[in-house]
Amino acid sequence: MFTSALRAHDGALLHFVNHDPVSWVDPEQFGRGIAAGTHRREWVWLAFADEGASEPLARAVWWGPVGSVHPVELRCLLVHPSVPHPEVWAAALIRSGHRAFAEAGAILAPDLVVEVAAARRDHPAVERALAWRRLAAEQAGLPVVTERMLPAGNPARAEGALVTRGAEPGGAADEFLRVTYSARPLGAPSRPALAGAGR
Repeated sequence: MFTSALRAHDGALLHFVNHDPVSWVDPEQFGRGIAAGTHRREWVWLAFADEGASEPLARAVWWGPVGSVHPVELRCLLVHPSVPHPEVWAAALIRSGHRAFAEAGAILAPDLVVEVAAARRDHPAVERALAWRRLAAEQAGLPVVTERMLPAGNPARAEGALVTRGAEPGGAADEFLRVTYSARPLGAPSRPALAGAGR
């Protein structure tokens, strides 16, 4: 079962832990985002094994600037490590969110954004974490991958900077690699419309 988050889901949503060495939205950041309006419950989607389950198997947390009507980035895509083929669950979760956003009037498909500590880019655990997210993004209609280095203190990380597991303060680990999965090349004038937009 795939559903947007309700207040009743807050406990399970906030206790979902990132097991991969990539960026994610932690409970403190989510709380600040809810207060500011950059995270919203209707922009959070959860996957449950069945309708009666209390603990989600996957979650997706989208983000938008303050005052935005629709989200612009998927900043946290997590699947419980016990789940085989995480890309299948993640892709279905993204598609569920995209359909809901389109029905609410969104025209553009939000990018999936993942940050990793640049010094660990070639670490096997990072490679695995990026690999299944890339498969999920492709299956959900976000096939274009762009990698961009963000030096320490870069303004691109200033607003709502993501929490990145495996990154340590000081030294080369302060540099981050931002991996973006998009429906179009970065810099292109427009993105394909979400399925169902304009109904």
